[in-house]
Amino acid sequence: VGTDAGTIIRTNSNVQIQPDEFAAGDIISIYNNSGSDITITQSSTTLRSVGTVDTGNKTLAQRGLMTVTCVSSNEFVCSGGGMS
Repeated sequence: VGTDAGTIIRTNSNVQIQPDEFAAGDIISIYNNSGSDITITQSSTTLRSVGTVDTGNKTLAQRGLMTVTCVSSNEFVCSGGGMS
């Protein structure tokens, strides 16, 4: 949710990026605090992998850390260690 902007989310379950919750420039970090992969799901949004044309849901490996940056209305760029 929008109140997560500028924070780190520590979770052991899947995360869904909701539409119309964030503004351009908002940054969210997600830490997978588990021993299993989790899924970061786009929900009427576009998740792009930084430096590529890849879009879609992302997998965050165990103990992985991912940064999600809102670049425009409902469009996000993702980067980090353990992300695919």
